[in-house]
Amino acid sequence: MTNDLTKFAPAERADHDEVVREWRCFDTDSPIATLLNLMPEVVLILNRQRQVVFANRAALEYSGAEELETVLGMRPGELLRCKHSQESEGGCGTTEACRYCGATHAMLESQEGRSVTEECRITTYKDGNEEALDLRAWARPLEMAGEDFTFFTLSDIADQKRRESLERIFLHDMMNTATALKGFSWMLSENGEDAESVRKYGDRISVLSERMIAEIQAHRQLLAAERGELKPNPEPLNSYVLLQDVFLDCCRPEMLARRVLRLDEQSASVDFVSDPMLMTRVLENLLKNAIEASAPGERVSMGCYELRDEVVFWVHNAGYMPEGVRLQIFNRSFSTKGPGRGLGTYSVKYLSERYLGGHVSFTSTEEDGTRFEARYPRDWRGGIPN
Repeated sequence: MTNDLTKFAPAERADHDEVVREWRCFDTDSPIATLLNLMPEVVLILNRQRQVVFANRAALEYSGAEELETVLGMRPGELLRCKHSQESEGGCGTTEACRYCGATHAMLESQEGRSVTEECRITTYKDGNEEALDLRAWARPLEMAGEDFTFFTLSDIADQKRRESLERIFLHDMMNTATALKGFSWMLSENGEDAESVRKYGDRISVLSERMIAEIQAHRQLLAAERGELKPNPEPLNSYVLLQDVFLDCCRPEMLARRVLRLDEQSASVDFVSDPMLMTRVLENLLKNAIEASAPGERVSMGCYELRDEVVFWVHNAGYMPEGVRLQIFNRSFSTKGPGRGLGTYSVKYLSERYLGGHVSFTSTEEDGTRFEARYPRDWRGGIPN
């Protein structure tokens, strides 16, 4: 029966009486328990069914529980309110997404007698909103009173991931732009007496400077959004004009690298209200991700349509995302391009759903390729979310 409840780790659980019996193997008033309660990291002791039989104070505070008894029998994803833990009757560890969860892998490996450290990205619900966590999971076997348990800890590594992102994305992009600026500045100085050269190189320097400023603003916006300090400024917009602006900005040889960019001429011209800077950022990220996911010579298309009281923007490319990518695509630090990247689709979903009243979804099949859709209300006058 339990096999029908899982698509990855075993779903079976110990009953309440058994969990309470296992809990009593640990003296919660001992000096060791006192030390564990002083630790800032989440510390859990799990039974063979990956259920909590001890949780330190940090774990209880994170879960919102006041007493250990209220979390006994939970699994780590359920204690953390991972959104996938509610998708299956089997709970934490039993969904398709759990196949790619570092925390679940660490728990299972520890039950085989190994000490394991894994990174994991978890999307949780907090105050009715989704929150992305970057964590390091550490698990090792523990024998107590002749029984096997798992000593399991979770550390927040969000700051580390932000630094990696800054170094690999922001500084890398800034260096490329700064190098181009230096080159055009040199050519301008070498050809300063020729009016046509001055105009041409001056225009390029202006464009590159604006691009550098836009990159800085993009990172500042995301940091402010995650701190809850971002204040959207809704203004009247037109969907087709917005699409054209993004299309022209991305239709550059150095960005396309021999891909073909197409704007659907049948796209709707819809007047709507939203924040122009955030909307531009969202659409640019969608388009850039599609371009990066495409091979030279392939076509990337974008457009929009009206659906009742919403305007829907879409971006399509011919590439297909395998299951492991599809199930992690909106996680904060996940990227097919390697460590330290992965803010593109995360920021699209985060800004859209937290600050613009929108909703982002996608489909990806081998036959039809990948299509992202971002839909927004026509008359949105929101502000900072609760």
